[in-house]
Amino acid sequence: MKRFFAIATFLFSAAVVAAPPVAAPPPATQQYIRQLGVGMVVDWARTEQGIREFDPLVVRDFSQRGIHHVRIRVAGAATEQHLLHLRKIVEACEQYGVIPIISYQAEAFRNDPSLENARGVVAWWRTVTGYFAGVSPQLGFDVIFEPGDKFNRNPAPLNRLYDQVLKAIHTISPQRVVFIAPHLRAAPEALASLKWPFHNNGVTLAEWHIFPWGPVKSNGKYPWTTGTLLERASIRARIHAALRWQQKTGLYSWLGAWSAGEIARNASLKNPVAFATFMACELQKARIPYAINPDTWFYDGEEGNWRTRMQPLLDAMIKPDCSTFKNAQPDVKPGRSG
Repeated sequence: MKRFFAIATFLFSAAVVAAPPVAAPPPATQQYIRQLGVGMVVDWARTEQGIREFDPLVVRDFSQRGIHHVRIRVAGAATEQHLLHLRKIVEACEQYGVIPIISYQAEAFRNDPSLENARGVVAWWRTVTGYFAGVSPQLGFDVIFEPGDKFNRNPAPLNRLYDQVLKAIHTISPQRVVFIAPHLRAAPEALASLKWPFHNNGVTLAEWHIFPWGPVKSNGKYPWTTGTLLERASIRARIHAALRWQQKTGLYSWLGAWSAGEIARNASLKNPVAFATFMACELQKARIPYAINPDTWFYDGEEGNWRTRMQPLLDAMIKPDCSTFKNAQPDVKPGRSG
């Protein structure tokens, strides 16, 4: 029996040593997550139109409107031309007090998670990290904008990629904040499937998505009807899934993208505004930062102005009137998220 317990103790100790440690987030990470606040997903470095229309004064307009961070979607190779354009965006964000987060599309890996494509993602991030080494402490890196369906049954290639990318990034910039998202379209329920990277340096955060058009499926769509108890409960359930993960791990999360409905031209904004108000109230009560998607709904890059018709919806998403839903208190307290 003594020999049995000795062997069992040895195996247990070995398992503990072999398990990748999860570093407790430093105080600077807490401050960073609070500063994120409300942000917006932008295509300033992804589409031809977005690149062409970008002007540093756009960042000023975003800052004045209450946008505290931007999730900058990027596609294609990390060429010198693309890097120079990204630097222009990052410098404008620094000038106007907006936190920039570079988010890589990684299309090849998302469609085919082969070792070759994984190496391509690691090489891309190594180039970008080296280019921005020592620049803008608030600049964040979002490894993949949305993992996609390829990893729903087997998240192992995704978790391996995160470990490789984190090692590459933090070898060059040890304190660079990095975001990683789980499989299953980055649903909050899938956060538990994330194998936290060994090389995380305590400055790694989780990113997740949520339904863009409403919480409950009806006739193939996800509309917000009248804000029923079922609809509200569905929203709370998704947010609470993220909160429970935060409580269990002591880590932090960010809702990287959500929108308030597919709005047809001249359609009423009544339901989208109601949905956005409830959603924003719940997120702010949970102290989870979030990015609004997409920027083109609300801002006309060609004219350099906010779209007047969409202002009520944007107001509801940035500064919601929570008195509309007096009983919308979350029943799960946030963990170490603020």
